[in-house]
Amino acid sequence: MFTVGSVLCGISPTIHFLIGSRMVQGLGASSLLVNGTAIIATVFPEKDRGQALGIIGSVVSAGFLTGPLIGGFLVEHLGWRSVFFINLPIGAFGILLSLRVLEKDRPKREVKLDLWGALLFFICITSFLLFLNRAGQGSTPLLWGWVVLFILSFILFIAVELHSPSPMVDLHLFMRRSFVYSIGASLLIFWVMGGHTFVVPFFLQNILTFSPSRVGMLVFPVALTMMLVAPLGGRLSDRIGVRTPATLGLALISLAIFSFSMLGGEVTEYDIIWRQVALGGGLGLFAPANGSAIIGSLPREKVGVASSFSALSRNLGMVIGVGLAEMVIALRSHGGGGETTMGSPSLTSLHDVWRLGLIIGLGAVFLSWIRREDRPVDGPEVP
Repeated sequence: MFTVGSVLCGISPTIHFLIGSRMVQGLGASSLLVNGTAIIATVFPEKDRGQALGIIGSVVSAGFLTGPLIGGFLVEHLGWRSVFFINLPIGAFGILLSLRVLEKDRPKREVKLDLWGALLFFICITSFLLFLNRAGQGSTPLLWGWVVLFILSFILFIAVELHSPSPMVDLHLFMRRSFVYSIGASLLIFWVMGGHTFVVPFFLQNILTFSPSRVGMLVFPVALTMMLVAPLGGRLSDRIGVRTPATLGLALISLAIFSFSMLGGEVTEYDIIWRQVALGGGLGLFAPANGSAIIGSLPREKVGVASSFSALSRNLGMVIGVGLAEMVIALRSHGGGGETTMGSPSLTSLHDVWRLGLIIGLGAVFLSWIRREDRPVDGPEVP
């Protein structure tokens, strides 16, 4: 589905066709994100799970390193459509490799799709993000309409999930404290990461007037450091437990992002690089440890559910972080807190986003530290 969506993107005649094709890509990508971690958790024993997830983190980081470089080259020499067409041979190879390597599916039981729950969840999240998008423009009937729609859809979603024979979200899972705290820590810290990822290009290119190629060189240390640290972080979590490396990683991420608020309009590349390296190191410690905690907090037969919640908290946090950062910038702009140049945010508004990130990040640190090191609930072993 991701490969088909990529081809549709490449042949898109209009922007609306392109957006719809991107949604097809997203449907395929969501299945990849969820099942990849579940497969790793199933194949590897518990004592090696953290290290395996750390290796996955390194592979993902390697993709983030090479993707922008290859994409930039393709756009410059072959046009933007080539960025999507390049996924066709890659996707075909992935499909053939999956058919050859992965074991044949063995469904344990019939699962019905909770379409009403999925629809209400989609409406709930979309209305919340549109509220964040409009909040910086002042009080309007449309703004409060999104608020009302969010509240109603959220209430209906809870009601449907409680009465559904096959709910999209089993609310009883939230009775496990270690699961809730691990999911919460992931949501909050990727909320912070989403905001930082959104504003740092504005800071580098609009405030510091760095060239796009220079900006790329200053952004990639995060992925490079995470690629190197993630396997070590995963191995550490296997040996001493998940709480210490995850909490240290969260603290490092929060402080690294907050340190950006101390930068002005005159900085050197080294001022940026060491902060990005610290940020990548924190992610390398946190991600595999927390992923192992989420999977280990539920029974073995629910490994797919645990993996899906891990991906959901990560991506939902990133999306909310972008929306909140946009709202903070808009509020500062309308409040007269610094001039903007050609529609770009002011330095003051960027500082506000980074300071808010520290508060949210400290909440993630707290959740990570107070969770128990629960052992997985006994379930059937998977060979």
